[in-house]
Amino acid sequence: MKRNLKSVMSLAVASVALVGSLGLASIASASYAYDGFTGFPTLRQGDSGGYVRALQANLWAYGQKGDVGKIDGSFGSGVKTGLQNFQRNKGLPADGTAGSGTWNRMTYNVSIEVPGRSFTLSSSDSSTYYVFYGRNDNNRGLRYSVLYKSNNKAITEGTVFYD
Repeated sequence: MKRNLKSVMSLAVASVALVGSLGLASIASASYAYDGFTGFPTLRQGDSGGYVRALQANLWAYGQKGDVGKIDGSFGSGVKTGLQNFQRNKGLPADGTAGSGTWNRMTYNVSIEVPGRSFTLSSSDSSTYYVFYGRNDNNRGLRYSVLYKSNNKAITEGTVFYD
């Protein structure tokens, strides 16, 4: 029994290490590739849409809600400030652009809930929020929900992409 428990624990630790080493774009891309998802694009101030909403939600999970403000899909000055704070806090160049390095660093706190269907982003940088990602109701596209850590109640949700 001890040997089996040790094997299960080793597998769990290896799985967590693997997930932590993969990028959010890689996880999502692998999970949603057949839905037309090719990864998170580079985003900068002035961009808008579902991918910006995903970035805003992720920044909430990293403690940047105060700068980001409402999740509205508009990459304005508050999102840029929140993104620069995240980048500085994580040792990245604070250029205010969400490129592959930024998206990949956001994955350090990603866990796969159901392979090919859903994953979560939860960080100790925010004691209040986490983000759940999953397929849309009709099994196409990608949606997000920002939830309270204390009671799992959804605060806001929306679509990242739909095809």
